[in-house]
Amino acid sequence: MMKSVLSDILLTPDKLLLHSELLEEIGKYITQEILNHPLLQEDRQRVSIILDGSTALGVVDGQSDVDVIIICEDESYNSINHRFEEAGLIPEHSSFFMDLRLPSGKTGHYTLHKISDIKEALMSGDMEWLWNASVSYIYYDLLDLKSLFHSYVPLQPEVLMRFRKNSYIQLRSYARSLDNPVVRGDAFPILFLAVSLYKEALRCAITIEGYPYPYDKWLVPVAQQTVVGRKILECAGDFWNYLREDASFAPMYQEDNNFVKMEKQFRKILLEEFRLRGIDEPWLIEWWKFLEE
Repeated sequence: MMKSVLSDILLTPDKLLLHSELLEEIGKYITQEILNHPLLQEDRQRVSIILDGSTALGVVDGQSDVDVIIICEDESYNSINHRFEEAGLIPEHSSFFMDLRLPSGKTGHYTLHKISDIKEALMSGDMEWLWNASVSYIYYDLLDLKSLFHSYVPLQPEVLMRFRKNSYIQLRSYARSLDNPVVRGDAFPILFLAVSLYKEALRCAITIEGYPYPYDKWLVPVAQQTVVGRKILECAGDFWNYLREDASFAPMYQEDNNFVKMEKQFRKILLEEFRLRGIDEPWLIEWWKFLEE
């Protein structure tokens, strides 16, 4: 079993033993139940198997499930799917999705992907697969996923800069869109844009640290593990209070609005962190010129 660079990022000291035992149990399940599955036997020399999702992040609770991914050579994909369809285990012409249950009672699922699709996703800078490559445990690796993942994680400089640029420009775009709703006191646009501002600030903070950002549900806990992310979270400490205050949604001059003030603080932090790293690109100032890129 091999770890990726962000595996265990959310693991807390009190869960170390429980997580270790769970990883061992998952390994036994992969060996005994998946690799020895009669419908996979023919192709077991042409696959790699990884664990991603919350368990790979180090989350061990009643809500976290076990997300296992089988990655196969392209020529094996259709034959594996066909055998499972013929056995009535997956619907015909559907995506491969199998439920699993560990002896301890922990549940989850395993899915099937072509190696060419993974390579294409990583090459194109697909955030989902860059994240998976960053957090996964590799349990079985006849396709040498370890080398493939190491080619893209840590993020290549041009990919990292693109994510930084995109999240910062999106943050500024949301901030500009907030102006008119604030003047009018349009509550729902203010609410939607305020949440989007917060999300993009966290994404930008995580990429400033050099990491791909996770799915939305993990943005806050992952940001808490980074220096810049913690600065953004501290800056937004009153965010929930702002949401509950009627004054946050009343018509007013833009500069008086809580969410506008919050975005300005986000921007100050992010600009300082960019410049500490020697990044002073044109899009940090004239961001609107780069919206279509």
